[in-house]
Amino acid sequence: MVDAKVPFGVANPGNVSFIAGVGTDLKFDDLTPEELAMFDRDLVKLSRYFSQSRDLQMLFLEDRDVYLWAAAIAKKQLATGFGGNVAGSGEFGMQLIRPKPWLGTNNWQQSYSSAGWNNVFGNSTTPIDLSTTSTTYLNPQNRVLNVFPKLMNTTLPKVREVWFHIGPTDYPIWPIEFSSIGDLYVAGLPATALIVKNGKFYMRGNIVGTGVVDGLAPLGIAFALGEFMTGSGQE
Repeated sequence: MVDAKVPFGVANPGNVSFIAGVGTDLKFDDLTPEELAMFDRDLVKLSRYFSQSRDLQMLFLEDRDVYLWAAAIAKKQLATGFGGNVAGSGEFGMQLIRPKPWLGTNNWQQSYSSAGWNNVFGNSTTPIDLSTTSTTYLNPQNRVLNVFPKLMNTTLPKVREVWFHIGPTDYPIWPIEFSSIGDLYVAGLPATALIVKNGKFYMRGNIVGTGVVDGLAPLGIAFALGEFMTGSGQE
C-alpha cells in the first residue's frame, strides 16, 4: 500500500527530516512517473556538475530522498510541472543554490573581523528573504524554494557551530565537523533546512579566529520556476 503521506518515489522516508519553521505548510504534489525518471536522471547530472570527485558526487546523491520530497513540495507550492535541470516557461526546475539570491554577490566568501558568534547568512533584522523582489537578490518572490542537508566550504573552515532561525522558529545550536574531500570541505546537518516559497531565515556561526575569510555555503538545491532560472536578470 502506498503511504499518501510520503511522496511517490521516496525510498526511505524515515531518513527525511526537515527544519522549515513551525507551522510551515509542507503539503506536496507527487511527481509523475515521467517526472520522477527525469528527476533521477538530472540529479545524477547535477552531482557531476557539482564535482568531478566520485566521493563528492556520492555525498550529494545520498540525499536523493530529501531532494525528491522537497521537489514534491515545490511542485505543490509553485503549482506547475517539473522540467528538470533545463526547465522552461511554465515549469519548475532545479539547480545548485547560488550565492546571488542569498548574499547579493557572486561568491560565498565572507570576511569576519572577530571570533565567536557572527551573522553568516542574513541576520535577525535583514534575513535571507525569498519573498523579496529586489533585483540585487534576483527577485525570487513566488518563484524559489531552497533545500540543503549539508554545508560545504571552499576555504579551510572557520565555522564550528551553526544556529538556524527559520521563519518564526529558533532551532538548537549544532556543532558541525567538516571532512576534507577533494578540493572541498563538507559537513552534514542533523536535519535538512528547507526554505519554502517566500520563506525567510538567517543563520549565525561560531567563528574561530579573527580577521578571517570563510567560504561557507549550502550544499543543496534551489527549486525554481523556469522563468527565474532563465531570466535575463539572473547575471
